[in-house]
Amino acid sequence: MKKLALFDFDHTLYSKDSMLEFTKFLKGNPLFYFGIVCLSPQLLGLKLGVFSNKKVKEKYLSHFFAEMMNDNFIQQSSNFALQQIDKDVDKTIFNKFRQHLQAKDTVYIVTASASEWIQPWAQKYNVEVIGTVLERKNNRLTGKLESINCYGEEKVRRIKKQINLQNYTEIVVYGTGKGDLAMLDLAKKSV
Repeated sequence: MKKLALFDFDHTLYSKDSMLEFTKFLKGNPLFYFGIVCLSPQLLGLKLGVFSNKKVKEKYLSHFFAEMMNDNFIQQSSNFALQQIDKDVDKTIFNKFRQHLQAKDTVYIVTASASEWIQPWAQKYNVEVIGTVLERKNNRLTGKLESINCYGEEKVRRIKKQINLQNYTEIVVYGTGKGDLAMLDLAKKSV
């Protein structure tokens, strides 16, 4: 019997929002909070349903990361992943994560966050990350998304593109947000 375990990252395996935490790590609290104040109209618009998740995410990424050199971004992402993530994993979900690894199940992290600041941590466990891809031009981040934001139905589309679900008799899904509802529908027990 082959088992697949799919874990959302933010507010599931990781107790916080990794994009926000990575930004604080990279920019420091004063610049982070100043940026949040500057972005507050877009953030409020997202909460009210006026702006799309993609539009607000790109505004956020543009504000904090546009024109950042890719090599620096990759290095800082790795520093964050290896220095900070273990401090804020959700211990209950992390225990389930480790149980799946010990059972030799196939495990993936599926997240709306950029995989760069999660993958170095996931590599310690030989786990792949399916995440949002950030656009780069001339070795710099643009602040735009290269892929569709890996959220909601896009999570399912990306999972099906990368994983043959028919190979698994059991699929276990861990997710706590509205962006995980479609992925949660993939769960199935062995027959």
